[in-house]
Order: sequence, then structure tokens, then C-alpha cells
Amino acid sequence: MTDKKKRELLPDVLRGFAICLVVLGHCIQEGSGEVYKLQEAYFDDRLYQLIYSFHMPLFMLVSGWLGWYSMRTTDDRREQLQILGRRVPSLLIPIFGWTALDSSRHFLMNAYYGYPHAGLGQGLLQYIVNSLENLWFLWAVFWCFLIVWCMHYWFHDALWLYIVGFLMMFFIPDGLGLGAYKYMLPFYIIAFYFHEGMAERYNKEDAISRLCKMICNVYEQAPIVLTLAAGLVWILLFAAFFNQDAFIYLTGYKLLGKDITRQLAIDGYRFIIGLSGSCFVILLWKDILQQRKGYGFPVFSCLGRNSMGIYIVSGYVIMLGIAEFTQGIEPSYAVNLAEMLIVLLVSTGFTEIIGQIPAIGRLVGK
Repeated sequence: MTDKKKRELLPDVLRGFAICLVVLGHCIQEGSGEVYKLQEAYFDDRLYQLIYSFHMPLFMLVSGWLGWYSMRTTDDRREQLQILGRRVPSLLIPIFGWTALDSSRHFLMNAYYGYPHAGLGQGLLQYIVNSLENLWFLWAVFWCFLIVWCMHYWFHDALWLYIVGFLMMFFIPDGLGLGAYKYMLPFYIIAFYFHEGMAERYNKEDAISRLCKMICNVYEQAPIVLTLAAGLVWILLFAAFFNQDAFIYLTGYKLLGKDITRQLAIDGYRFIIGLSGSCFVILLWKDILQQRKGYGFPVFSCLGRNSMGIYIVSGYVIMLGIAEFTQGIEPSYAVNLAEMLIVLLVSTGFTEIIGQIPAIGRLVGK
């Protein structure tokens, strides 16, 4: 099997591994008993913390890596808009579609129990707000893709404009998920610009171009010591400093109204531990796949190909199933692992079935 084919196995395997972590984290949060959930004890759970130290940055790095394939070198404005037109619906249709299903479910439940209905205007406003808050990671990918698309085609990847943009993000409010989107953006940008294909198409010899080429070469030839070093940095940072402040949901991203030095330290720590943990996992899986002579892991590859659908459907399986049936239990990792396997099996099966139906397949990313 050629090196190119081996490399193509890696994104799906990484997404498959990452979606397992996503589901396990949600099972720890929702499937460890009602008392555990109400007390938000999961924020102090070390396994939960370990997962959340890097799993979403890992997903965003893979998204940025794959995002490079979507943006070909073209000066034709029509083709550029076609690229945007293909990617945007694949992210927004699931968001607005599942929010519509949620709204319909709530409407029917209110009708069944005789609760009063909201007026048309209020209902529409609530639908828009719910859509903006629903499936936050898809929104993050959407905004990251849109920003990089604009920078790539309209501003020729201007470094100074990226720097200005990052400085401005510290002063933009964190509401409606913006804090998480700002946290995710650097990972998408890093993976997009350091994709090995980016170095191949660079004909310039400026500092940024040379840096891209150097990092891509290091990635291709990375010795095992580099993998171990990334893992060591990640574990040491986690063991020494990770606490509730590291959760983007709790401390946000902006600087306004906060202790600036402390918030900058939190934002910087979050980025470094997310990047080091993700690099360790990426390099480790790359080494494993190389040792297997390019033969992948079919289960992880299958989960990776269905990761968007699993991300969406698993939320409903956990909320309507796992959380309801585990209210009285005590926290147990063994139970959480069993829950994860059940959720993955059900969500993957549902995604595969729905994906075969042309009219609604896009709801699960097909």
C-alpha cells in the first residue's frame, strides 16, 4: 500500500477515536447518576478532565486538515463560491434540521399535556435562538471554515490580518457559543495551513512558506521520540495544572471584566495542553498505522466516517435513554464504558440507516 493511501486512513481513524472520547465524556456526565450530574461533579472527575483537555482540539485539527482539501487553488470567483456552497449546507442543514425536530417534539408534548403554545413570532425567535445554541461543534467548524475561506481567497492568507483578528477575539463577548468557537479557531487554522499538501503547492520562499514546509517535513519524518515528547508535555501539563478553570464552558475566552493576566494564562494553557495532547494522539496513531503497513482499524474508520451523525444522534440516545435509566446509580467507569459501547452501536446504526435515505441523509452528514 502506498504512503498516500496510508495517510488517507489516518483522518478517519482519528475521528473514530475522537468520537469515542466524545461519547465517553458525555456518558460520564449524563450516565453516572442524577446526584452526580446535578452537583456537576464531572468537572472534578480526572478521566473526564483528561478527555476534555484535548478531544475537541483533536477533532478541530482533523477538520482543518480535511478542510484544506475543500479549498483548491483557484482565481475563479464562481468556483470559490461553489466550494462555499458545498460545505456550508453540509454543516447548517443538520443544525437547523435537528432543531426543527426538537421544536416539533416540544410542540407536540405541550399539545398533549395541554400547555399553552407560544405565538408565531415568539416561537420563531425561540427556534432561531435554539438553532444558534444547538450542536455547537458544527457551528465551530462552520465559522472556522468561513473565516479561513475568506482569508484564503479574499485576503491571500494575510498573516497580519490573522494577528489583528486574534487580538480582537479577546474583546468579543463569549455568548451563544462564541467563547468555544474562538477557542477552536487556532486549531483549525494550524491544521489547514500545515497540511502537507499546502507545502507542496507553495512556490514562495517567504518565512511562512518555509515554516509550513519545515513542519510538514517534521510530521512526515517524525521519530518516536517526538511522539513521546508530545505525550510527556501533555501529561505533565495535565497533572500539574488542570482544574475547572481549564474548561472553556466555565471560564470563557474574553478578557473584558476579568483579571487579564489570569485569563490570558488560562487561554494559553488551554491551547498548549490541547495542542500537545492532540499532537501526541495524531503522531501515535500515525506510527501505529505505519507499523501495520497501512492496514487500518475498520471499527475506528467506520466510526470516523459516521462521526457527524454519531455526534448528533448520540446526544439524543444519552439524553432520552442513558440519562433516564441511570438516575439512581453510583458513578462507575465500567458502567460508563458499557454505556459508551451501547450509544456508539445505536448511533452508528441509526446514522447508517438514515444516511441511505436521500431525502434526509444530510441530517447525519451524508
